[in-house]
Amino acid sequence: MTSFAPVRAVQRGLAVLRVISESGPLSIREIVERCGMAQPTVVRMLETLIHEGFVYRQNGTAVYKVTGRTMTLSAGFDSKSRLLEVAMPIIDRLHVQIGWPSNLAMFDRDAMVIIYSNRAALGLSIPGRLGARLPLLATGVGLVTLASLSEGDREDALRHAAKAGDRWSNEARLLAGLPEKLGKISLDGHAFADEGYLDTIYQSLIWAVAVPIVTGDGQAVAAISSLVLRNAGARQKLLASILPKLRAAASDIGRAIDEDRASGSQ
Repeated sequence: MTSFAPVRAVQRGLAVLRVISESGPLSIREIVERCGMAQPTVVRMLETLIHEGFVYRQNGTAVYKVTGRTMTLSAGFDSKSRLLEVAMPIIDRLHVQIGWPSNLAMFDRDAMVIIYSNRAALGLSIPGRLGARLPLLATGVGLVTLASLSEGDREDALRHAAKAGDRWSNEARLLAGLPEKLGKISLDGHAFADEGYLDTIYQSLIWAVAVPIVTGDGQAVAAISSLVLRNAGARQKLLASILPKLRAAASDIGRAIDEDRASGSQ
């Protein structure tokens, strides 16, 4: 009779790694609460992940963070990919224009993955988590991506996300009226991160707006979001200044990708 214990151990280890990647640094107690596992199980998973080089305990503290090695888990990820080469200077220039940092994220089956962030390097006290997986339904980058997918691909993405068991992929409030919400996002061309999600992850410090990066063939290859402190001023006034520049940056990235493809340099 086949034992499923090794499979369960892998699933638990991945769950711990994902929680730390998305919300770290975290204490053992916080990991236990978020994963719903017994503390001895979490401790064993942490010991394994530390041994394999994916997690480390932050010096002088009792919290855990992921290492750069987690990036190797993203199949096909290349830190020097053409998208990054094209997008990074444009995103950094955007920061100079609007005064706020941004994230660049790509769709990966059931979530968005941050492949570039300048928020830590450019002065925002909230650290960027390169490689973090962001929920589709609760983030601006996830919503603009869902709005750009075909109906079949969207259903697949939501099904995979629901199976992953993340709170933000199964919350009834976020699923309610989703087709209408995505239709409006498609028309507007931008989306906001869910306030409840931001309250939980960032303790009410920020709001975020995102736009898709679309190439000439109509394909949304990625999404870019800008993060703004809530106490910086009236949102609508800030949005009126930020959104046109954010859209222009996304358009510049999409156009550069098209030009690169046309030149055959990829």
